[in-house]
Amino acid sequence: MKQTRARSEEAKTEQIERIIETSREIFLKEGFKGFSMRSLANRLGMSQSNLYNYWSSKREIWFDIIKNDFKEFEEDLVKIAVKHQENVVELLESIAEYYFAFAKNNPKRYQMMFVLPPPPSDSKGPTELEFEPQTIQFLVNILKQAADAGLLKGVDVEKLALYLWALVHGTTYVSQSIVFHPDAKIAKFGSAEEFQKYVIKLVKQQFSAFISSNG
Repeated sequence: MKQTRARSEEAKTEQIERIIETSREIFLKEGFKGFSMRSLANRLGMSQSNLYNYWSSKREIWFDIIKNDFKEFEEDLVKIAVKHQENVVELLESIAEYYFAFAKNNPKRYQMMFVLPPPPSDSKGPTELEFEPQTIQFLVNILKQAADAGLLKGVDVEKLALYLWALVHGTTYVSQSIVFHPDAKIAKFGSAEEFQKYVIKLVKQQFSAFISSNG
């Protein structure tokens, strides 16, 4: 009996993963307007009523997808923090570089996680109600540790974290814009990678000077 139940749970987990991955493909290719529960069920070869046993709306599926993506994203941030925990400037530099690399290598996932709004709905599912990305709080905690160590004095760490986060995401957004497209006449600013390195250099200089003035 236990073996049967275990196989049943394993099959259910595999089915959920299959639904999520197929949903991601559709969202990224067609957007939420081109996504429907019926088309998803047809693509999976299952009945629509069976699909509703797992999720009641495409909005719920959307949040399950980004929940998994943020889990992977935030686990990588923790690894970076462990590696550079002794030097806050190097840590912030590595975090920025990771953001830029993630957006470059996973542009559509990045769009779902940070830019695009979820499908509209009159109700919220359990995942949405419980889910809250921790990336900004992760940055706040880094700056709080720096403040506790005496490196930052008289600083609103929440606003400073939001400033750094906005700077990184703004740079990421600009890096994907037409100003860096090789075929665009307006493209005269070098490569996106050069621009990102320039931004990181300025932030390191500003932050290092800020720490020195508080030393």
